[in-house]
Amino acid sequence: MRWLYFVKLLLHLRELSLISPAPLKMLLRVLMGKNKHPLYVGEGSLRLCQISPPNLYGFLHLRKIGLSPVQSQPPEPELLAWELLPGRTFLTRLHVGMDLMTLYELFGRKDYGENFSAQTVVDVGAYNGDSAVFFALQGAHRVIALEPYPPNYALAQENLRRMELEDRITLIPAALGVRTGKTTFRIALEAPDANSLQPSLSSLQAFISYKEHIEVEVLSLPTLRERFGLDEIDFLKLDCEGCEFSILSELPIEEIRRVKVWHIEYHGRPLPLLKRLTEAGYAVERRLDRAGVLGYLIAKRR
Repeated sequence: MRWLYFVKLLLHLRELSLISPAPLKMLLRVLMGKNKHPLYVGEGSLRLCQISPPNLYGFLHLRKIGLSPVQSQPPEPELLAWELLPGRTFLTRLHVGMDLMTLYELFGRKDYGENFSAQTVVDVGAYNGDSAVFFALQGAHRVIALEPYPPNYALAQENLRRMELEDRITLIPAALGVRTGKTTFRIALEAPDANSLQPSLSSLQAFISYKEHIEVEVLSLPTLRERFGLDEIDFLKLDCEGCEFSILSELPIEEIRRVKVWHIEYHGRPLPLLKRLTEAGYAVERRLDRAGVLGYLIAKRR
């Protein structure tokens, strides 16, 4: 993994001075597997951060789009706070996961779009709360966010409090699955963005080490709708690291069509998803495909 991000950072050598006082030294340390780097976190101020290569790459992209950490930071070197609204901060981890890269995908690349005015959004795989916050800031009047992993859930709770969005975002400690109940959830300690009920074991997921497992609550889509009184869902983000295949294959067509727009991150070859959504009467677009096994499907109900 560090080789991949060493090459990615090397391709941005000229821009590394945005984040580092010694870019070449930083690259050498990445290559050696060192994760502590002095970084520019404010207006010229340096902070020694314990940061993984994926988050280092994300940090570079966030600085390139003009998003900077706040001056007053938490004491822990593995945490960084960002001002996403004046006076309101969002907390990210640096040493594990993809917190900074997902923040860039949302606020920089705009992977999910930009306008969610007056929409009801279901956010499956809420992670640290970043996508739920994004949907609310882009106008969604109601966001129902599911995150079953306790450390992710706790950080998401803290971020909703910091962003003062608890009245518009309902955070649930559960996963979306085929049937309501409880089941085993597989944990990747170094990559909490990759935790899954059902890893697809694609060529990319094969590099992820699932060392632990916990029991979590699972809600089916009909149960979720009934619990929150939703006849229809305007937008459903499905990022569940592999369980998207079982959910779509076993969900009845009439239930699939309760969702106006599905935005699915696929983890494996997406042909079964494409076929199922087309059968259900959706116009489906494939975006940002990587190696044929990772990307997005955007399905809009006809």
